[in-house]
Amino acid sequence: MRFLLQYILPLAFPAALYLIWGLYHKRTKGEESTVDFTKGPWLSLLFSGVVLVGIGLIIMNQIESQDVGGVYQPPELKDGKIVPGHIVRDE
Repeated sequence: MRFLLQYILPLAFPAALYLIWGLYHKRTKGEESTVDFTKGPWLSLLFSGVVLVGIGLIIMNQIESQDVGGVYQPPELKDGKIVPGHIVRDE
C-alpha cells in the first residue's frame, strides 16, 4: 500500500488528469474535438510525475524521521502473544 501511495499514484497523477481532461473535452465538444492522445505531452507528464514522487519522498522522510538514540528491544513473547521489536527512547 505504501509503494502505491508513494510511487505509483504520484507518478500516474498528471497523466490521469490529462486523460480525464481529454475525455471531458471530447465529450463536451463532440466531433470538433482536437484532443489527440497519441500526440500528448507524455514526456512533460512523466517529468511532472517524477517531480511529484520526489516531493512526496521528501515530505514522507521529514514526517517519519525520528530522533537518533535509544535502545532496541527485540521481539518477545508476552502472555502468549508476540510483541514486535521496538526502540525505547531515552526521555
